[in-house]
Amino acid sequence: MNPFQNEKNILIVIIAFLILSGIAQEKNIPQKLVSISISKPNKPACGDSGTKFRKTDNWYNDKNKATIINYDFKHSKSLEVVKKLYTMKNGVLYYKKNKIDSLQIFYRLNEEIDYVIYIIKGKATGYTINVNNNPRPSMYSVSSNAQGDVRYDFITQNVLLLQGNGILKNYYYGEWNGKTQNYSKEILKSEGEIKNNFKFGEWKYYNKEGKIDSTKIYTLKDSVDVRFPYCIFNKIEPCH
Repeated sequence: MNPFQNEKNILIVIIAFLILSGIAQEKNIPQKLVSISISKPNKPACGDSGTKFRKTDNWYNDKNKATIINYDFKHSKSLEVVKKLYTMKNGVLYYKKNKIDSLQIFYRLNEEIDYVIYIIKGKATGYTINVNNNPRPSMYSVSSNAQGDVRYDFITQNVLLLQGNGILKNYYYGEWNGKTQNYSKEILKSEGEIKNNFKFGEWKYYNKEGKIDSTKIYTLKDSVDVRFPYCIFNKIEPCH
């Protein structure tokens, strides 16, 4: 075989390979990169729930202001101001007529007790009750679900209102002895029937000695909501 012919054939193969490679590179032109914007995560909420809240607010009970010490009143709202800025419609909380997306509220009831309330899509999903001199995380809390069930958790007592109906018993908070896991006995504070989250029928109120202090009869027309912060806006017997 002619050696020059072999070299010629090899050269033709190399040239063809280079041409085909160039065509392939032209066809595989990289596309323009598209930038994707990733929203920044919301500020993490305090506690162990893992829920992220867009905003926070601080409230305090103005009726107990004289007894509250070491508190930043300047950057907090009294309940009197809260009622002017916030409204409640059909179980949904609004701020200046705008439905609240997500909000965490720190509410100082008095010098001994404060609440941490969680609002999602305008509705309260629950709150934690912190009692001074008791260890944290607190043993006291109230929670609700999408079906409207409300659960009250005390240290030794628990109450479940299915779809906001049942018998509700509230207790005076137990006091921690500061050494072991022992608390003082929880004493019944009030008890009565709940219908659709409103007080109904006869309610009994007890003093810390366990004796009946007073009784009261409620109708659904009174619209005394027991849920917090809904009860702030009750026309009759607003909670504090």
